[in-house]
Amino acid sequence: MKDLLYQKLVERMTEVAIVAPQRVGPLTVLYKRITPHVKKRPWKALFITSSFASFFIYLLLGSLVVKLASLLQFGF
Repeated sequence: MKDLLYQKLVERMTEVAIVAPQRVGPLTVLYKRITPHVKKRPWKALFITSSFASFFIYLLLGSLVVKLASLLQFGF
């Protein structure tokens, strides 16, 4: 009885443990390099990403971003 239950449990655990590798087309190499850093330090990755995005938006829209931020601060 115990051996049968244990064997079913082991089979179920190996079935659950098998996960297909993630594939994102040509970006798979980049995905595999970035993912461990995001898993280890998500706040650092979020800070760096948001800083780059903010800088890029400022370069793209210029002083309009400052006016928009002022308007949003005034409204809330």
